[in-house]
Amino acid sequence: EELVKEHLQQVEEAIEAFQKAIAAYLRGDDTEAEELAYATHRAEGRADDVRRKVETEILRGALLASSRRDILEIIEGVDKLANAAEATLDYLLPQRVDIPPEVEPEIRAIAAKSADIFSEVKTALHLLFTDMRQALESTRKIENMESEVDHLEREAIKKLFRMDIDLARKIHVRDFIEVLVELSDRAEDLSDRIEIMVAQRRA
Repeated sequence: EELVKEHLQQVEEAIEAFQKAIAAYLRGDDTEAEELAYATHRAEGRADDVRRKVETEILRGALLASSRRDILEIIEGVDKLANAAEATLDYLLPQRVDIPPEVEPEIRAIAAKSADIFSEVKTALHLLFTDMRQALESTRKIENMESEVDHLEREAIKKLFRMDIDLARKIHVRDFIEVLVELSDRAEDLSDRIEIMVAQRRA
């Protein structure tokens, strides 16, 4: 449980830096965006180190056999959130995606909502160890927020393709938006896994 919390802390740092990097990029502060992208990479790397520590402990026989797979799946699911944050910045910054101001509100909202979803993931995982029934409340919130992100994604893409700009630019921005929402998609996958774990333990 302590290692899971330590891992969550590193992933949280990655997602906080990711959100700030998106904001810096949108306001044209390339230097800060690059620094925050580097901070995201470093936090993601530290999260990987903790994940490997958990795997080592489990291979040494920590936990009952029935719990080992659950903990590994949780750690891997949370790790994918940091990977998604990192992949978004790896797409955005090197390719210098030219985001029209008209869709910036949706992009800011998606980034903010992704950070909110992660906060709920943290709550769900804490409750998984302390009050499984309450964990289901958090998973429902995660699913609702992911639906809100889907709505923002559709609105942004609809708005984008109504604009009088080059098709190539539209496609480039659309592809970035699809990468951006990956974090919330993976959070929903993790919430589904938590629900299955709760159901199995209550059976």
